[in-house]
Amino acid sequence: MRGLGLRASFQKKLLGSFLAVGLVPLVVCVGLILGIFQTVLLRNSRESAQNQLDALSSDFERLLTDCGGVLESLQKETLIVDAMTGRRRFNGTQVYNALYSAALPLLREADFSLYDAQGELLYATSNAAPRSLPTNWGALAAAGEAMETVYRQISPLDPTGGCMRMAQAVPGRDGAAGYVVAELREEHFQRLFQGGYGTGSDVLVLDPFWDQVYATPTLQDSALAARLRLCLLDGQSLGEAGADYTYHVFREKSSGFSVLLRQPKPLTDGTMRLFCLVAALSILLCAGVCMRVALGFSRQLFEPIRTLNSAMAAVEEGDLDARVEVTGTDEISQLSGRFNRMTQRLKANLAQSIHQQQELGDAQIRMMQAQLNPHFLYNTLDTLKWLGKINGSQEISTISADLADILRRSISAEEFVELREELEVLERYVEIQAIRFPGKFEFALRVEPVLMDALVPKLMLQPLVENAIIHGFEDGSSGHISVEAVQSGETMLLTVRDDGCGMSEESMARFLRRSGPQEGGHLGLYNVDAILRLHYGPDSGLQFLPPAGGRGTCIRVALPIAHRKGENSDDEGSGG
Repeated sequence: MRGLGLRASFQKKLLGSFLAVGLVPLVVCVGLILGIFQTVLLRNSRESAQNQLDALSSDFERLLTDCGGVLESLQKETLIVDAMTGRRRFNGTQVYNALYSAALPLLREADFSLYDAQGELLYATSNAAPRSLPTNWGALAAAGEAMETVYRQISPLDPTGGCMRMAQAVPGRDGAAGYVVAELREEHFQRLFQGGYGTGSDVLVLDPFWDQVYATPTLQDSALAARLRLCLLDGQSLGEAGADYTYHVFREKSSGFSVLLRQPKPLTDGTMRLFCLVAALSILLCAGVCMRVALGFSRQLFEPIRTLNSAMAAVEEGDLDARVEVTGTDEISQLSGRFNRMTQRLKANLAQSIHQQQELGDAQIRMMQAQLNPHFLYNTLDTLKWLGKINGSQEISTISADLADILRRSISAEEFVELREELEVLERYVEIQAIRFPGKFEFALRVEPVLMDALVPKLMLQPLVENAIIHGFEDGSSGHISVEAVQSGETMLLTVRDDGCGMSEESMARFLRRSGPQEGGHLGLYNVDAILRLHYGPDSGLQFLPPAGGRGTCIRVALPIAHRKGENSDDEGSGG
């Protein structure tokens, strides 16, 4: 199963590498080519459309301006004004000549006509002009109210076939005395826009409400203007009206009419799908070639790698005698030879490392057990000195005896002692400290008798009680210290409690990180924790429990119960 897993993994990696090397550049190049091709086409199309729209809008704007100029000149023509207001009477030839002369430059581009105050046709440059126009609505009504040039769409149902009407009122005494009108019909727009747009494009002229005024004859979509208006009302882009076209709009300011150029997209969705299909087929063909080559290489390389992998798996499981047969001189065979030499050296180095680690551990244990607190010894001797100077007290004798007993036990070569011996040393130490600090603390000892013969590391409890005395009541308070030993299954639980000021959060966090004590800070705790971890494993150090009443410090040590040879255990007391 491991060989199959290796084969699948190796082939996948090799196949992935070949596919990456062969396909990633191809995919990137195809994507870049398609992207650049599409970008260039779209940019050229936009530029072309904008140029065409600029020309169309310029012609449309010029035409409206010229027509507006003709209307203004007719409105101000004295002969026409006098004829309409009735100030003077002229024959029809004179009025027509004035109309014809003013409209002469634009006769091919628009139709001009004159209407009286009731909207009846007086004179026109074209026979297509309507005989009458309403004055209560439409262009004439708007011109009479605005007294300036107005622009209106001519209804598609109008029999004249006009598209757009421009009108100005001739002012009279009681309002409009008449009207001058310019009309643009379909042939005018065709002549205006002819040659201004490319093949396949269409031009629309829309009124301010986006109703169609004019559309090129090639436009077959009669509902396009309505769809464009809906897109604007719905807040959508004009492209939603037709997926295969782009739309470009110019709005003429004076009239509010717009010129819209609809241009086919340079790349339709169908063309893009074809390009993508060709690109996908090319990529699949390259993928097949890469996969074929990758599988061939994997078959050639698999067997020696599988053998080497099996040997490595055996070494991983702890078999340092695993070897790989060397059958050639290529790189894989050289790798197999180096693997064999590596396992030989690894086996020798492992044995040497175990021996050195054992010696180092023993040396560290002996060193830490020999580190009695120098402050304790100094203070004790200083106490003896001053007591001896002041009076020959019994306390001097007691301290001297206790100190001698502690020193004698500390220099003992034994690394493990019975719990009763450890408790005797502890009681000696507590007696000395009680003399040094009278009334500062009360000490209690509770031990189950069955544990008295159990083995514990030498001088383990004394640093814990010392920590409680020195640091627990360093704020000048007094309290209680207790040591408890109980059995829980095959484990002995040793607990040291005090109700002093407790450890600071900084000291507790530093201890839990095992980052080492600061100068003068809880050195005994670090030494005891290190001894326990060396003897019983990395998870067997000191445990901090929540103190009763929320004040003080509670330290617990969990040790496997062990006895000297010939009692309840055959071990020397390593406990682990």
